[in-house]
Amino acid sequence: MATNCGEIIADAVPDHPLLAGREEIGRGENTIVLDGDVVDGQARVFKLLSSPTDYAYYTAPDRPTGPHFPVVFADHGTVGRSSRGFPFHIVEVEKLYPLPGSGDASELAGKISTSYFDACMIWRNLAQDMGRIALHHLVVTPMGWSDTLQQSLKALEGFSTEYDALPDLIKADNLMMRLDGTLVFSDPVFMG
Repeated sequence: MATNCGEIIADAVPDHPLLAGREEIGRGENTIVLDGDVVDGQARVFKLLSSPTDYAYYTAPDRPTGPHFPVVFADHGTVGRSSRGFPFHIVEVEKLYPLPGSGDASELAGKISTSYFDACMIWRNLAQDMGRIALHHLVVTPMGWSDTLQQSLKALEGFSTEYDALPDLIKADNLMMRLDGTLVFSDPVFMG
């Protein structure tokens, strides 16, 4: 099934008791994000995921986990279908925040995005596989990553391979942060 790559999903928020009255705070190509509750001091959001790859990224038993990946609190099942033909999955996750103009998380995100883009340019003649090879380039090339970030990049590479996902570490909303400044791969893959 073809998707409209690059276009923001135009669907209305489906009718569901968990979603009623919640403020929409973001949209992507396959995702609608609604503000959630604060539970035990942790702000949450509801992500309506219409991509099987995004859904696997958040819920698969072998999905990447650790300090640079989103915390998932619950999979609340499906509600309706998106205009692209896939069911909407309601997943409750930690609320993440855009990167500020400066600071450690922004600097690290900039280094990752720039290095990833540069590697994509090196491997661009491989078309669709360039993103996977560029991610592998980040994993195997000494770039001074912390151990946790190196492990996270390797876990993301493994997920991308296992689920035939294409990595995207360039778009601003794909790298976000927690309030404590930890960089998080919020939405780093899309359907291959």
